[in-house]
Amino acid sequence: MAAKAVRETMPISPTEPETGGTLLRFARTGAERLVATSGPARTALAVPGTEVAIHWLDLAGDLTAAQAAAAARLMLADASAEPLGEMHVAAGRQENGLTAIALAPVASMQAWLSDGLDPDLIVPESLLLLPPPEGLRRRGLDHRGPAQAFSVEPELAALVAGDAAIEEIDEAAFEAGLPAALAEPVVNLRQGAFAKRRQWRVESGSLRRIALLAAALLVVSLILQIATIMRYSFDADRMEQEAAALGSGGAAPARANFDLLAPILFDAVRATPNLQLTRLEYRPDGSLSASVQADSPATLAAFRARAEAGGAVVGGGNVQSAAGQQSAEIVLRPA
Repeated sequence: MAAKAVRETMPISPTEPETGGTLLRFARTGAERLVATSGPARTALAVPGTEVAIHWLDLAGDLTAAQAAAAARLMLADASAEPLGEMHVAAGRQENGLTAIALAPVASMQAWLSDGLDPDLIVPESLLLLPPPEGLRRRGLDHRGPAQAFSVEPELAALVAGDAAIEEIDEAAFEAGLPAALAEPVVNLRQGAFAKRRQWRVESGSLRRIALLAAALLVVSLILQIATIMRYSFDADRMEQEAAALGSGGAAPARANFDLLAPILFDAVRATPNLQLTRLEYRPDGSLSASVQADSPATLAAFRARAEAGGAVVGGGNVQSAAGQQSAEIVLRPA
């Protein structure tokens, strides 16, 4: 049997007090009517009650829909005519202290969602009937009572009802109950593996902000790259000037100092644990300037002692702390 679609639309006029804020439009067998409900515009799919089994179980009221569905699978393992692995189990709200659990074949769910309709709600037709205070209410094959909902022939329903009264309603009474039935459905089959995927929409204002942020990040990245290139260029120029000074004849005494001090510095760095050399600069006056970083002032003191023992005069050495490390700027000259 083909599923019947119930489509909801936005209010025609937000100032109409009778609409409750939202108008619903549903089409069954080609007919269209308006149903007033509250809340945002939605689309509901009313599926045949003969293809959905409704069970009413005694479950804890604080369970989530997923937890209630998992508990129902365990409790209904022997009650389902078909293997539960082939059934979609959906949990609904409580009624008379019992939780509504709907079982529908997975193949039926896939067929209902394969015609291009993407409804917010999938509700069995039997649950579109409002329950009477007692007894049963019938519309066609669909029967509804307090904590009861099933679709069977009237003769079988009479056996289930026993001495309870069965009230048969017409289309007008059915349509009058649709707003309450759709405002808060007893069970929505769109959950679990068949839950509706949320569609994200980005507003035009957000797109402009994202574009501006992307452009700003691109500009900052370019500036950083240009600054890095300029720094490397300046350092290369300085190193070329120092190399030229070392290679010139007039810098022979200074070069001799460099050849003397560099091995002393490197030997002292290698011999001192937890210390690293972060900067090295040769100066035209024959001194060697260096920056070292260590884990403690004691390590810096040990490094200084080794450099002096190697034959250098160590100057500077003011200790600074940063990020848990000790650093110092030192100057080495020949003894």
